[in-house]
Amino acid sequence: MTLNSFLGGAFIICSLLVSLGACAQDINPFELKAKADSAVAMVQELAAEGHDVSEILPKMKQVKVLGDAGRLEEADALLDEIHTWLEAKSSGSNDVGLNNEVFVNNIEVEILGYASDVMEPFISRDGKYMFFNSDHEPIAEKDIYYATRIDDYTFQFKGAVANINTKAVDGVPSMDDAGNFYYVSTDAYGPKNLVTVYRGKFKDGAVGNIKPIPELSLGIPGWLNMDIEISADGQTLYSTQTWFGDGAPPTKSYFFYAMKVGNRFVPQDDSPEIFKHINEDKVVYAATLSRDELEILYTRLVTEGSTHKTESLRATRPDKNSPFGRPRLIKAITGFSEAPALTDDGKLIYYHKLTHSPKNVFKLYALHRRDL
Repeated sequence: MTLNSFLGGAFIICSLLVSLGACAQDINPFELKAKADSAVAMVQELAAEGHDVSEILPKMKQVKVLGDAGRLEEADALLDEIHTWLEAKSSGSNDVGLNNEVFVNNIEVEILGYASDVMEPFISRDGKYMFFNSDHEPIAEKDIYYATRIDDYTFQFKGAVANINTKAVDGVPSMDDAGNFYYVSTDAYGPKNLVTVYRGKFKDGAVGNIKPIPELSLGIPGWLNMDIEISADGQTLYSTQTWFGDGAPPTKSYFFYAMKVGNRFVPQDDSPEIFKHINEDKVVYAATLSRDELEILYTRLVTEGSTHKTESLRATRPDKNSPFGRPRLIKAITGFSEAPALTDDGKLIYYHKLTHSPKNVFKLYALHRRDL
């Protein structure tokens, strides 16, 4: 079977039609051919890996039919559907139906007694606490707060987490089953101290026995660990190496992971392989992982000229020793939004989004996992 035979002839015909003005003006046939070639390559890769791709082949054949007929807009739309299916299949996900979103039903979350910015949420493994950090303006400061759960969309503000907040950036809280609390702080970051990750023990609204984790740092000025996520069992720490040497926003950021050995976290040499599909993007950060560590959600920063936008993505893998598959956009998260956070049962994600009414403020939203 030659998959290229489904597609190749369509675009030769289309190129001739272009010269006669017959192709759709809004569709570039050469870009369309590149998109088709990419789909063919993905199908061949999946087939070589042993995946069943028979479901998608009739649709790929239909692309040729549409191209031969000069119906390029329809061919382009169908290729978008095909790529969605292929990306889901490549990620190892079961939700590979076309136009099938995993997370749905955006609902704003209220924290009673708190009216300022809510960023980088983390829900404790037992579901009792919501940790988050603020975004103080105009000075570069963030503090970590917490609230107690009333229901999925309502929490009661309790105040600042004691002992950890400084005049610098303190944020991205994470905690394991045993109450070991991890966070990032830039308070001591400087030429002689390139550490930004700290841990302690959370109890009764405070973190005690705070210690730095220097072994995560690259030890190169300008690079720092911007984000962290601790696994539920406390044995694996996921983080980023992020370049701020050119100022903010960062221009490079990639994921790695470290395993706990004694009282240290040892960065793992196979991190580039584990995150090979995710780290293809220049700036990725704000990971959350499922309890079994087979699903990851995160944010990527996309820079187009002088403008920046964020996108939320999801990827899965069949086991903890395998690389994450190709990521897919979480289309229900729109606007300038970041830091999706899974609940321990995996049924909800929380994330923050910049809103403009009645003023610019980051608010918290929730999405439900769709029953598939």
